[in-house]
Amino acid sequence: MEYSSFRYLWPPRPEKAIPREMLGFYANRGWVAQCKMNGTCSVLAISPERQIFAMNRHEDEHKLWQPKPAHLQDFVKLPGKGWYVFVAELLHSKVPGIRDVNYVHDILVADGVQLAGTRFDQRQERLSWLLLNKRRGKSREMLTHWQITETLWLAKNHVNGFGDLFDRLDRPEHEGLVLKNPAGTLSMCLREGDNSGWQVKCRRPHKNYSF
Repeated sequence: MEYSSFRYLWPPRPEKAIPREMLGFYANRGWVAQCKMNGTCSVLAISPERQIFAMNRHEDEHKLWQPKPAHLQDFVKLPGKGWYVFVAELLHSKVPGIRDVNYVHDILVADGVQLAGTRFDQRQERLSWLLLNKRRGKSREMLTHWQITETLWLAKNHVNGFGDLFDRLDRPEHEGLVLKNPAGTLSMCLREGDNSGWQVKCRRPHKNYSF
């Protein structure tokens, strides 16, 4: 489906929370794990002119953050002449010492084509090709992500050892894990919760929630 002008797309987000004891169950089903960062869920739309439109998960513009020239440089070399829409966690106001970082973990539009109907693993391959492959030699590999630039991180996909990975999350920005079905198919993103069925979350212990 063509995406030729900006319109808000509701980002895929997990609604179901699971305890740590169930991580092995999802690993045995062939799901993958990404780190759930302690930030603000964001939709980043990049225009053909490479202008950035940044929205939160409530369909509002960010009130405490605006893209800077460094963020434009992160996306200015995207191929083609069409729109791109990424889903990211904005690390800016919740973790001391981290500002202006977009932790990208999904893509909804590529070069003017909305990716509804594609599988999660297909979109991850596209993300890797767009953001990492051409800059792999300049990127830093971390436990939870690839640090492509100071302001652009790309989520790593883990295929096993979910319990061990969960136990190694020890930084303030590490909120837990999101487990995703690689065969999960992206819907049209027309409503909140449309894409919650193929992912679950597992949070580190915190006073505000049990898991």
